[in-house]
Amino acid sequence: MRKRLLALAMGLVMTASVLAGCGAKEAGETAPAANAENSAAESSAAEQGAAESSASEGTQAGGTVSDQDLVDLRLIFYGDMSSRREEFFKNEFHDAVLEDLNIDLTVEFLPWGSDTNVSTMLASGERFAVEYIVSNYDWHTKGYLAEIDESLLETHLPDLIATRGENNGFECTKYNGKIYAVPFGNKPYAGSMQYFDMRGDILDELGYSPEDVNTLEKLEEVMAACKEKNPDMRSVMNIDFLPYALWAYCGDGTRSVNEANDFVYVNEEEEGDTVYSYYESEAFKKHCEITSKWVELGYIDKDLITNPSQSDADWNAANCFARNGMPGSLISSSLKTADPDAYETMVKVGDQLKIKNKDYDWGIAISAADQENVSRWLDLFNWMYKDQDHFNFCVYGVEGKDYEVNEDGSITKLVSDSFIDSWFMEAIPYNVYDSSIPQETIEEYEHFDDDAVFSKLTGFSFDTKPVATEVAMLTSVYDEKLKPMLWGFLDYDENIDSVLAELKAAGLDTYVAEYQKQFSEFYAQQNQ
Repeated sequence: MRKRLLALAMGLVMTASVLAGCGAKEAGETAPAANAENSAAESSAAEQGAAESSASEGTQAGGTVSDQDLVDLRLIFYGDMSSRREEFFKNEFHDAVLEDLNIDLTVEFLPWGSDTNVSTMLASGERFAVEYIVSNYDWHTKGYLAEIDESLLETHLPDLIATRGENNGFECTKYNGKIYAVPFGNKPYAGSMQYFDMRGDILDELGYSPEDVNTLEKLEEVMAACKEKNPDMRSVMNIDFLPYALWAYCGDGTRSVNEANDFVYVNEEEEGDTVYSYYESEAFKKHCEITSKWVELGYIDKDLITNPSQSDADWNAANCFARNGMPGSLISSSLKTADPDAYETMVKVGDQLKIKNKDYDWGIAISAADQENVSRWLDLFNWMYKDQDHFNFCVYGVEGKDYEVNEDGSITKLVSDSFIDSWFMEAIPYNVYDSSIPQETIEEYEHFDDDAVFSKLTGFSFDTKPVATEVAMLTSVYDEKLKPMLWGFLDYDENIDSVLAELKAAGLDTYVAEYQKQFSEFYAQQNQ
């Protein structure tokens, strides 16, 4: 690839690395400002060597480039299409993929939250591939997605598999034993949403360490101290997932980490397959008591419902103290553009188990209409992880135009645009960390999953077809009544009876029974 790029781009090489971090299923990635991102190399040479060893210049599974017929493919990501991002995917990226793989690739970006539109596109038979999480969506249960033959993986995805490592396979992208997505990346996945992503620099100013903030009482003490010192700063955002982070003070055991508006949960610390109805539980009541108090104290702002994008803007401007978080916050330097002294850390309150419910963040699924091109899609995904140069090209663009390599091996971005989001692509073998991150923090991050427990729900995907009507009605009640109650804006005691009556009328019992039936079948199969 290096020789081809030299010919195409007159000396543009790719020898940098990616700073990786993932926001919690957030609305895209905010790129750092130009000249703001300097990274010092701290990658694992052994793992990188393994990732590169199977790459062969100029060939793909099934033969050389000349053996492959020209094919048109369409790839959809979520996020915003900036001017340079659009130019890159229409020109340099398109030309590289065309020359190396004989694929005429079109890349599009849709806004986060476009699930309904994408579902309609799939149902109508459009041909494309799109970002996907098997356990969070049901498109594979509706026949919308192509099946990926497991026998193709070794020949078409050798570099991607090597990069993901021996502990990260394809089990979490299976449904009824069949693969419906290719998992991307290799990074810690445990504890997501069970932790708070907190401003470490503010903790330092207040005289606390992350280890100090290990109870609800301490958490509220720190939030009060932050509010007193920084009265105009937002205390917390991204509270859809607060039930997981606060579970130790609301429910029994450890709650399964699933979707934000789940109507059910399982207890990870008890034997068996029992499914519980969350909004009928005492745990929901206790959670509402906590959040309503936080609203009164000014820790939860009402604009989270009326103007949710403002909370994202406040976080990116370093004007927010905490949010539900993921391990990637440990190595993030995204706030340094707004405040050079800002850094993030992880805080866990209570004694829940650290749960891991998947071994990938997001993957890519292929529409059923494009089943005939599955092997070509796999060649493209493998190409993206072929070696450090290919990886950097996907994430950082063109050296000399989009970024520069410094003498010490670190990089400086020359544009503020993102290309393929670094949180999506991140792989520890290719990681280069910001020079401000201590080595002990890097080691903590890379070994964050070591003491994690796989969830009972790992590999389970709820088929909503039998309760599609109930899901639609229940979701309506959630949006109108349950979310405001969950966030502390609607009084629990005054409204719970009428809301539960609405849930029952919408088919809550039918939904819970169907979830129990499917999960029991899955659980029995897993424990044979």
